[in-house]
Amino acid sequence: MTFGERIQAARKQAKLTQKELADRVGISQTAVHKLECGRSKSSRRAVAIALTCGVDPIWLDTGRGDMSLIGSTPGMTQAELAQAAENGEIHRAPLFARLPLISWEDASRSCEESAESFHPTAEAWIPVAPKSSDRTFALRVPDDSMVPEFREGETIIVDPTLPGKHNQFLIARLEGDTMATFKQLMVTGNKTYLKPLNSRYPLVDVQGAIRVCGVVVGKYKEY
Repeated sequence: MTFGERIQAARKQAKLTQKELADRVGISQTAVHKLECGRSKSSRRAVAIALTCGVDPIWLDTGRGDMSLIGSTPGMTQAELAQAAENGEIHRAPLFARLPLISWEDASRSCEESAESFHPTAEAWIPVAPKSSDRTFALRVPDDSMVPEFREGETIIVDPTLPGKHNQFLIARLEGDTMATFKQLMVTGNKTYLKPLNSRYPLVDVQGAIRVCGVVVGKYKEY
């Protein structure tokens, strides 16, 4: 079965219409239709779709393992699923999220768009399980300005829904710039700085407005 066929099978097992499934997971009916007919090959809401339909997310995403999710009832709401998981009634193997690895151009564009309307192009998919929002994406560190903690080419995990606080590592864009930068946010009194960890790079004194594109919540390393 294809990914779309598995979604359709899961939805029918849960006795849900395309609209009912869409409403429960927070996407449009058109998006569900595109997934089922194969016009969309993946979805960042795949986990929500699986849990809403009462099927195993790993089966839905890859076709591996059993379709059924022990302890769930097809058609359960997200609140009911959360409560069942909290009560230990749903049992499954740890689930790894799949995050899109995007370009710095797209990351810079995210500063101007709402999280809901931001739909970047995935250059690759990174299998990680950070505690973050479903808008989270991955970026490759572009240079050596953040060594030794972050080396050039490593993959960082960024949550664009977080506002950014003192001492946090973040992706930000300064007023007048077209490209975002990766630095540590430092706030001292009424002064704001963007600090590189590499002493060979200068401390950036933020004079104008600063747009936070997202906060770094983790780092992914592949061997």
